[in-house]
Amino acid sequence: MIAAYENSKWEPVKWENDMHCAVKIQDKNQWRRGQIIRMVTDTLVEVLLYDVGVELVVNVDCLRKLQENLKTMGRLSLECSLVDIRPAGGSDKWTATACDCLSLYLTGAVATIILQVDSEENNTTWPLPVKIFCRDEKGERVDVSKYLIKKGLALRERRINKLDNSHSLSEKSLEVPLEQEDSVVTNCIKTNFDPDKKTADIISEQKVSEFQEEILEPRTARGYKPPAIPNMKVFEATVSCVGDDGTIFVVPKLSESELIKMTNEIQSNLKCLGLLEPYFWKKGEACAVRGSDTLWYRGKVMEVVGGAVRVQYLDHGFTEKIPQCHLYPILLYPDIPQFCIPCQLHNTTPVGNVWQPDAIEVLQQLLSKREVDIHIMQWYIPSYGELLELLSSETDTPLLPPYLSSSLPSPGELCAVQVKHVVSPNEVYICLDSIETCNHSNQHSDTDDSGVSGESESESLDEALQRVNKKVEALPPLTDFRTEMPCLAEYDDGLWYRAKIVSIKEFNPLSILVQFVDYGSTAKLTLNRLCQIPPHLMRYPARAIKVLLAGFKPPLRDLGETRIPYCPKWSMEALWAMIDCLQGKQLYAVSMAPAPEQIVTLYDEEQHPVHMPLVEMGLADKDE
Repeated sequence: MIAAYENSKWEPVKWENDMHCAVKIQDKNQWRRGQIIRMVTDTLVEVLLYDVGVELVVNVDCLRKLQENLKTMGRLSLECSLVDIRPAGGSDKWTATACDCLSLYLTGAVATIILQVDSEENNTTWPLPVKIFCRDEKGERVDVSKYLIKKGLALRERRINKLDNSHSLSEKSLEVPLEQEDSVVTNCIKTNFDPDKKTADIISEQKVSEFQEEILEPRTARGYKPPAIPNMKVFEATVSCVGDDGTIFVVPKLSESELIKMTNEIQSNLKCLGLLEPYFWKKGEACAVRGSDTLWYRGKVMEVVGGAVRVQYLDHGFTEKIPQCHLYPILLYPDIPQFCIPCQLHNTTPVGNVWQPDAIEVLQQLLSKREVDIHIMQWYIPSYGELLELLSSETDTPLLPPYLSSSLPSPGELCAVQVKHVVSPNEVYICLDSIETCNHSNQHSDTDDSGVSGESESESLDEALQRVNKKVEALPPLTDFRTEMPCLAEYDDGLWYRAKIVSIKEFNPLSILVQFVDYGSTAKLTLNRLCQIPPHLMRYPARAIKVLLAGFKPPLRDLGETRIPYCPKWSMEALWAMIDCLQGKQLYAVSMAPAPEQIVTLYDEEQHPVHMPLVEMGLADKDE
């Protein structure tokens, strides 16, 4: 495979279900034979690596046509099920403990597999009915089925040809993770089977899909909502745990009954999910976790280490390293915020700037399970790395509606305006001179987010911003960076203005492109220059109105060599000339077309079109 595809070039192929392909495993730099299961999107494909029994989603860039000579060899992996046993506990699905036991006992072992097929039976039964024998620590030959019975994880069952029942899917053999694909060696006593036969040919596709629909949700970028901080400076809480980094996790007393209620409902509604198809966990992914107490909890993947995963129990704070089979890629009560709040001691720095184990132990003995009073002294601003993790999850920034829009007078009416920002000679942002009269709102809010008494009904936008700038340190940081998200942003003059997110510009360090909605200009800012906007500032319409200027167009012949990079039809000379025509002048606008086009003609104080100097200089042509 490596010789055939190592230097291959990607070529566009119209991939379809069941097509054979070569798949590049990026993190292992390996090529595997595969078969298309389905097209997830135009660029993502779900494939089965049928030589190792693993399903995964890859980009089409990782796929190549499988050469004909590589199709002649049969599949190298077999799907098997142990016969003569059934799950203990009265369920028809294997428990996570049984799966753990099988994984620990068989992974990496040299096993003897004996097919249990009588001459009268159908030799193409799938999964293959087998008995598995391997050596234990003493070197003695052990029947794996009897071993599970001895451990109380399985019960003996008389075999009455149930192998073609669709529910045998719950007794699927444990697929070997990709990292361990070369570590299992099997000695088969009898191999009368068709290696190219697909499972879907034997088991009803409809029943399989229905079964999977019941237990699985597709991988999603969503996460659990962050904890809701009580709207008070001091609140009572119970310390659930203390992390190794000195973080103290608390659950507000007011939320404890809700947490208990949700936990009980989860146990009632989530009995048994069965065995999970091969799944590749990602750091930061939200999930359901079955704890060592056999109860289900809401969790998040912190780290993937081989066949184990380090997870955090989001409603309790503590982390634990557990087998992957104890996780499920579903969200439990995703609309309920996390109950556990991470805190740090104010103005307390550990010796050497690192919390030592003995100091952590003292904190744990002093605080764990204790009821405490929490005094909020300062909002925590996350690091760049922590914010990168927040980009793919829901955060504690309230989801606000878009800003209200200012509107121009009816077409044909003359109105005084100011040009706030010039994008190109014929595209600018203007503001109505009388906009202040529109800034008063009949709505009134008694308090803002921080509990401070509300502003006067007649307060203008400028006055409201002045008041907010005096206490901007108390505003929570922005943690939601979706496009159009309203926020406050710090300008070069050190003051904070209303803005909205345009895009994420860079990741190292993280910087965000924002637009100042009352001026039209944009800026690339780091996270410490962004914060959440108080809701009462949302009632004022955005002052800046984007308009196209009528009456002129780029010249057919333009000798200017330097072009505007983002608008090359105009020269930089034309841009500077237009700025000179607009700067510091009283201007008037006449709307030529209503929204959404917003086309206007700009005039100076003497009622002359402002673009005429550009036409006279040959930097623009008249547009009749």
